[in-house]
Amino acid sequence: MTPAMQPAPARQHGRTGAKQALWIAVRVGVAGGLLYYVLSKGGNWTAAGQLLSAAWLLPLLAAQTVVGAAIESRRLGVLFRSQGMEVSFGFGYQLASIGAFFSLCIPGGTGGDVMKLYYLTARNRGKGLEVATVLSIDRIMAMFALLCLVVALALAEGNLMWRQPVIRLLILGAAGLMAAVPCVGILIGSSRVRASRWYGLALAKLPMRGPLERIADAAYAFRDHKAALVRAVGLSLAGHVLLACMFAVAATVVLPEAPVLVVCMLSLLGMFANALPITPGGLGVGESAFQGLFALAGFSGGAPLMLAWRLGMAVQCAIGCALYIRGVGQPRAADIA
Repeated sequence: MTPAMQPAPARQHGRTGAKQALWIAVRVGVAGGLLYYVLSKGGNWTAAGQLLSAAWLLPLLAAQTVVGAAIESRRLGVLFRSQGMEVSFGFGYQLASIGAFFSLCIPGGTGGDVMKLYYLTARNRGKGLEVATVLSIDRIMAMFALLCLVVALALAEGNLMWRQPVIRLLILGAAGLMAAVPCVGILIGSSRVRASRWYGLALAKLPMRGPLERIADAAYAFRDHKAALVRAVGLSLAGHVLLACMFAVAATVVLPEAPVLVVCMLSLLGMFANALPITPGGLGVGESAFQGLFALAGFSGGAPLMLAWRLGMAVQCAIGCALYIRGVGQPRAADIA
């Protein structure tokens, strides 16, 4: 059948698929170009080679990501259990690993959070919006803990923030966002706000009132489970401290002249840029952010630190790939991995 004879939906699907493929190719090209450009500056290729040659470092990088996935699994279990949805440690570990695989290794539009939502919704039929709400709160708790740690490290370091305007602005922005999270949480969990006529009027005027009410109710339900939120933040802090220690250890190989507190603070700050969905897995974007932040502090060679994290995540992504191929829900799949 010639293109002119094809049904309209088929032609439309073909055009959509071509646009998606082109967009993926553009993002991959931008990622590769950024990565090559950053690594070509200031001896970064040499530093990257040092990472690979430090045989003692690679197991530590891998161990950090494996333990990080276990912490994420535990956090998911705490939050979902508080809402009456069971997420075992093994199932949560599979979700964290497969999520890492799709976020960092698959250059399409199906990210790790989408995969988590898919598998969790399959186990909680009819609760898709509630699952999505809890996943969003999980992300917010992890972000809040990261902001708290970045601000605390900046205050403990006590020098770089005050003499470097750009870094000071970033830290102040992190502090403002950190303060906004509990304020928004108080509003969402306020019974007085929900009882006000303005709340009812706002819902009545908004489109898709039914789904929005379900999302608001799911978020409001955490009002009676504050302990779960505190535990989620505590688990996130433990994971971020572990990540900061990994950066500090990797810096002894690629950036030995940088103070430990500076390495930890700037590395965690750079992770926010890596989360931006500009390129697949933040490839190239994260390295550029690390390079720029450390250059502001007077150190050349921040990009290889981001590569150290990617080396560790390669192991976790391989576990996620194996679990995805095996099938989520298979008995002992996470333990075997």
